[in-house]
Amino acid sequence: MKLEISMINPNYTLDEIESRLFSYIETKLGPFNIEERLSQIQGGNEAYLYRFRVAGIDGLEKTQILRLFPSHYSSERSEWEGMIHNLLAEAGIMVPKVHLMSSDMSVLTGSFMMMDFVEGNAINPGDDSNILSLAARTQAGIHEIEGAGISKSIWAMGHSENSHNLKGRIDWLIRRAEAYSQTREITKWLIDNMPESTMTRVVHGDFHPMNFMIKDGKVMGILDWSNFMIGDPMMGLGFTISLFTSTSGHVVPKEELAQGIEMYFAEYSKVRPIDYTNLEYYRAFRLAMAYIEGLDGQEWWQQPELVKNIATELKEFTGITVPT
Repeated sequence: MKLEISMINPNYTLDEIESRLFSYIETKLGPFNIEERLSQIQGGNEAYLYRFRVAGIDGLEKTQILRLFPSHYSSERSEWEGMIHNLLAEAGIMVPKVHLMSSDMSVLTGSFMMMDFVEGNAINPGDDSNILSLAARTQAGIHEIEGAGISKSIWAMGHSENSHNLKGRIDWLIRRAEAYSQTREITKWLIDNMPESTMTRVVHGDFHPMNFMIKDGKVMGILDWSNFMIGDPMMGLGFTISLFTSTSGHVVPKEELAQGIEMYFAEYSKVRPIDYTNLEYYRAFRLAMAYIEGLDGQEWWQQPELVKNIATELKEFTGITVPT
């Protein structure tokens, strides 16, 4: 499965981004020397990624990554994600530390964050079974982490309870349904069938092999926590399975895909048990999110093959047909 997209910033050239970024860093953190000039790197499908290295600023000894969101994303996106990164790092999760966040859209036309570079590769050169095994066990390990204390820290910073739970995602679906009439039926189904859960485990929300870095067969860091939640770990597992099926359903034979999912479940179960009761609901929820994200302008979810996969699975899980 190849999860890759090339994102080129339409607003500024690389030199312009470097000039504006370095000027901003100097204003916020003080003067520095450039050890590695800004260069764009591959990765992700919703943000522009760049690497660079500076010297002379305490705490910035490591190579840095600039994560720049497109201009149609909320100006608050980077500050939220940066806060989550640092809270998770404090909790002992392998998450790169964020040193600078900005919601000032005038700097680079999008909000951005600056964080430590994580060594390794997003996709291990080994075979797919090794990738899936490592992914499943890593995700299960995340789901073993109690998140109630993290929630309290988020509340203390002025954010609501629904900022990082399933109810908050439901509220987001309702708001989007006001803009997209074709999503109203599926949104109503998700509201009517929402399961109750008192679990407060850490959920990544967008966990797939492109979002963790591997070196010598070990996970070095887990990236892209923009869909982070506290709740039922089966939500995270269901989301991940839907990411696999929606991006692979048109290129991987159905039986082979089913075998891969069963292997993922088996590896996950070696760390913690799976409760299948609400798994299909959570799978449908992530599919609906992907469908709406495509309508919102996210290019990855606008690919015709993926839209068809999403529609097919939503029909299977809910009986509802969405336009393709």
